[in-house]
Parts: sequence; structure tokens; C-alpha cells
Amino acid sequence: MRVYANGKNISTHSLCNVLVQGERYAETIVFVLERIYEGIDLLDCDFSIRGVNAEGGECMQILSPISDKGNVLLYWSVSEYFTAVAGKLDLELRASFTSENGESCVLKYQMSPITVYPSPEGSDIVVPDTSEQIISEINAVVSDGVKQIQQTIDSFDTETIEERLDNMDSNIEVFLARPEVIPVTREQYDSMEHKKNALYVIVKEAII
Repeated sequence: MRVYANGKNISTHSLCNVLVQGERYAETIVFVLERIYEGIDLLDCDFSIRGVNAEGGECMQILSPISDKGNVLLYWSVSEYFTAVAGKLDLELRASFTSENGESCVLKYQMSPITVYPSPEGSDIVVPDTSEQIISEINAVVSDGVKQIQQTIDSFDTETIEERLDNMDSNIEVFLARPEVIPVTREQYDSMEHKKNALYVIVKEAII
């Protein structure tokens, strides 16, 4: 579902009948913003969406901006923290950035409250504070990354590498087994101490 911003106003009319208490990532809402606002490139901003439920509990998610033909898209997969309590849910979309001269700027998009419909299963869900929610999101991202790395390792063809190493070992053994070839004259051969595993070749001319 796409929701379009008009300046700093975002109509939430289409969201009023969407969320149900206890849902977790069941809905993905895409906010569509004009990329440039008052000379500010929103693609350089950090975005978050904040909610306050009917019991005063606060929740927040980080959103990553994506460029799309002059617009910025923000994909919001609604977490269970926003649907923990049935009733009115106040929302606020926030963009912030720091300019090159060190000045910080914060934009807040106005959004009308929406309703989270009650679930027949009850409402005994404890809403963690904002910091715990962010940590949970970070842990989820790290866990997904570890799973992807493990899948890559599992799919790696180790048999081919082991076969190549075995062939290298065999070639090294053959090379080391070859005797050293030493050309010498008869006079030199008779007067020198002979090496083991060496092949002496008698030549007529003197070897310098």
C-alpha cells in the first residue's frame, strides 16, 4: 500500500481500516515523498516513524530511504509494537540530517491518528521502550546476515579446492624426489665430497 505526502502532510485515510491488534509485519506501507523539500535532499536524511498508542506507550521504527524517479520511498513493515494496544494510534514521520556546516535539521510530517482494531485474543502485550525496540531490530538484521553467510559457506564447493591441494602436494613430492644434476670433470669428481641424492655427470671441459 502506497501513501503519498503533500508537502509535510500525509493523509492516513487509507490506513484507518488496516491494522489489527497483535499483528506483526503483516502490513507493509510505502510512504512516497518528493525527494527535494525546501532545498533539502531527503535521500540524505535519516527517517523514523514514531507511534503513541491509546495507553500512552511509545514505539518507533527506523526507515531507510530509497530513490525512485524524483521521489523517496520509505518501506514500513509495521512491527508488533505499533499493534500492541487496540484503539487510537498517533503517528509521526520524522526526517533528520546534519548539513556540511554542522547544522542539524529535523522535519516532522503531520499524520492524522489511525485506529488499531481489537483482537479477540486479548491485549496483554507489554510494549518495550524505544531503545529496546531498536536493539531488537538490530539483532534481527545481524541474525539475518549470519544466516546468509552460513548459507554461502554451506553452498561453497570445498571438494574442488581439496582436489587441487592434493594435486599440488603430489607435484611437490615429485619435484622433491628428483635428484640434483651436477656436471663435473673426472678430476673434480674424484677430489670432491659427494652429495646424497645427486646425479653427477662427467664432462670433458672444466666447470667453473
